[in-house]
Amino acid sequence: MFLNSGVSASGAGADQSMFAVWVFDDNAFKSGTAGKEGFPLPDLVFQDEQTNTLTGGNLVGPGPSDSTGQLPGITTRRDSHGMDVTENGQYLHVVDRIQNKMEVFDVNTYQRFGYDLTSKSGHSGRNGQPGACMAKSVTDDSKLPLNDPAPDLFERTPDGKYMMIALRGPAPVSVGHSAQGSCPGVGIVELLPNQKFGKLVDVLRTTNTVDDAPLGTIPGGVAYSGAERSDVHGAIVVSRP
Repeated sequence: MFLNSGVSASGAGADQSMFAVWVFDDNAFKSGTAGKEGFPLPDLVFQDEQTNTLTGGNLVGPGPSDSTGQLPGITTRRDSHGMDVTENGQYLHVVDRIQNKMEVFDVNTYQRFGYDLTSKSGHSGRNGQPGACMAKSVTDDSKLPLNDPAPDLFERTPDGKYMMIALRGPAPVSVGHSAQGSCPGVGIVELLPNQKFGKLVDVLRTTNTVDDAPLGTIPGGVAYSGAERSDVHGAIVVSRP
């Protein structure tokens, strides 16, 4: 069983940064140890020691806070969030909601790979040819950075060819300090044949301009002044016969 840790959903997360992944061996659970602390102990798959601000247990952080915000191309913060395993059971994909990246781990060796959700190729970042989020970005506020997917929870398709990812909007209902994005909807990530890499090929864009709820604070982001209130938080795939 894999689990991850990102920034806190509370206000404390406004200047926190964390990207860490652990794994538990479920075969290590023994009779009489259920619920006891430390049974079984987790193995650390990966931690980004350069950006973790929290130190505890087997986590190491370089400092107590990170005040670089969440603006694309400026922020150095990280936020490990949604994750899922590939259809072949070999690779774990884990999103970084702030950096718009997908970290990928071999579930046996823990070797790390990755790709970005901002470029057309998935390998050239914001300096490359823009990916699908750019064309579907909100444009009613010139201050809002474009091509900012802000990926959240996701699930793969049964055939193993795609990952369907919830993409947050410019007025996030929750976790405003790390979830502001520019193309709210469901992102379609096409996995390459080895399922180790992928690229964002389209966004099923959602919109909600009926809701006129006031915008909450967006620490480290943009005080969005537009009308879009769509904010997709999770995506699941239902297989029908």
